[in-house]
Amino acid sequence: MRDAWTALKQEFPFGSEVTGTVDRVAPFGIFISIDGGRPGSAFADVAGMHHGGTDGSLVMWPEVGDPVTGVVVDHTDGHEQLKLHLR
Repeated sequence: MRDAWTALKQEFPFGSEVTGTVDRVAPFGIFISIDGGRPGSAFADVAGMHHGGTDGSLVMWPEVGDPVTGVVVDHTDGHEQLKLHLR
């Protein structure tokens, strides 16, 4: 599995744009399968996500099955996941 993780990091260096599908939404973050990758290969931490719109409205997080796009901000070696900032 380590070789697959190394290949994933090389394919998606910091700053890369990634598209995928939401696998699971937890209170602490969103698990994402990147296109062509394994399930849960990316993670977006909701603690750093914007919670309200500029007009004071609530911004809804994506739901399971939704397509998402993000930028790679970190490689989490312990969990072998790309950490994303969702757009």
